[in-house]
This record gives sequence, C-alpha cells and structure tokens, in this order.
Amino acid sequence: MVVTVQLHTILGRQTPGGIQRNLDVELPSGSTLEDLLDYLEIELNEDALLLMVNGRLVDINTELQPDDRINLMPAISGGK
Repeated sequence: MVVTVQLHTILGRQTPGGIQRNLDVELPSGSTLEDLLDYLEIELNEDALLLMVNGRLVDINTELQPDDRINLMPAISGGK
C-alpha cells in the first residue's frame, strides 16, 4: 500500500536537490504510524509529534490505509 507523507519543519529530508517534505511511501498492509516512523527513521518521542491522518489527530498505533495522507509535525511549545 502507498501512503502520502508530509514532513513539517525539522522533519524534512535533505537531498541533493534540496529539502524534501512530501513523500509517497510504500508499506506492507496492516502497517501503523509507528511502522511508518520506524521506516522514516524518525526518532522523536510520540509526545513530541502531532500525528495526523486525513486531517484528524491520531495516535501512533493507528493502522494506515492505502492512499492515506499523513502529516507529521513536531509539537512546538514556547512562551513564558
């Protein structure tokens, strides 16, 4: 199955052609977001990421479906 992944901010991939933020990733059927993070070698704790599938916030155990659109965003905090 193929899913589309958008990598926000620091998660973008450096390539010879520049930073790549949009990827089509092929995964086995039954794969979860955790499997995707492992495949992409993203080592941030799940609490440090906002995980979205098809515009909905989800958790790391969410099973992915063909043609899902995934957004991975580092959770940013700040202020006083």
